[in-house]
Amino acid sequence: MAGSEAGTPAPNPGDMVEFIRPKGYSHFGICVGNGQVVHLSKDKPQMGIKSTIQKEYLEKVAAGDSYRVNNQDDKKSPIPPEEIVKKANAMVGEKMLWTPFHNCETVASEMRYGDGKGHSEQTLKATDWGQDFTHNVLNPGF
Repeated sequence: MAGSEAGTPAPNPGDMVEFIRPKGYSHFGICVGNGQVVHLSKDKPQMGIKSTIQKEYLEKVAAGDSYRVNNQDDKKSPIPPEEIVKKANAMVGEKMLWTPFHNCETVASEMRYGDGKGHSEQTLKATDWGQDFTHNVLNPGF
């Protein structure tokens, strides 16, 4: 059953929401109020596939998984909540390439902090293996 993790507050407008997926990764979006989040969405993210920034109901995005507020404010300072919401809503409908370095977390981080750097373990791992991936898969033989 979907829902906020026990002991965590419900998201407020401007909060970064982390959706904990059972396959060991997380999905991120920004709460914009009225039970909705703005997030980079793709049914199955794949390298180099265009994804769309969408505004959807939080429970639909959760799809039965748990979620929590994960603002990452210990690492950087957010812009004011009303500006976060305005920026997030303005980005709805934009299309962009999904990569391990430009994903749902980095897009949510850009909306909340003005920079697109993620701090989750999955984004940090993507950064660690990014050079090897680029070198060995995208440019083999170099």
